[in-house]
Amino acid sequence: MLTMQLDEFLDAVKKGDTARMNQLLNENPTLSNATEKNGVSAIFLALYRGNKTGALAIASKKPELDVFEASALGDLKRLKNIVNHDPASVSSYSPDGFTALALSAYLGQKESVEFLIEKGADLNALARNETGYSALTGAVSRNHNEIAKVLVRKGAQVNHGYEGGFTPLMHAAYAGNIELVSFLIENGADPTARNSEGKTPLTFAQEKNNRQIVELLTKYTTS
Repeated sequence: MLTMQLDEFLDAVKKGDTARMNQLLNENPTLSNATEKNGVSAIFLALYRGNKTGALAIASKKPELDVFEASALGDLKRLKNIVNHDPASVSSYSPDGFTALALSAYLGQKESVEFLIEKGADLNALARNETGYSALTGAVSRNHNEIAKVLVRKGAQVNHGYEGGFTPLMHAAYAGNIELVSFLIENGADPTARNSEGKTPLTFAQEKNNRQIVELLTKYTTS
């Protein structure tokens, strides 16, 4: 029965069925500790699907969060308590291969990012999975401009290539994020970098017809 309830709960989380998820949580609060077979918690199953409300509902029933959950939810009080008791946690990796800093950057938690940097988190630690993400690439991939700026100003590598040589500048150009394109170039991003397919940031801007960015990048790529 418990296994069936667990499977039903995880299925509700994945489907974004918050009503059913809450019903099951109220019947059995220990479901807040549920994880997938790969170790990814129910909180992250919700967060990865853009359901922060659901993630917070699960967290409210969970007696203790880990450093990854607290960071990703922006629960600064619990995050500080965790890190102060276990300073090494800022260098640990989640079951799916990300640091707390990378997760908080990806999920838009600026205060978590700033706190973790203050506590010595490695700005350029790479994900231990196929993505090769760093905290900066995570922030850029979701257009979290202010977090990207914090990371770069603290020393994040602006030209890190991941998933086939894709750089932060390429993503910003593809996304039409002119503010971030300008900032990255001003802070050392290489406008002539090529990914594994030979594409440059200018190529991506042209493909998406981002005219302002095309004009800006052209200034840096033509002699």
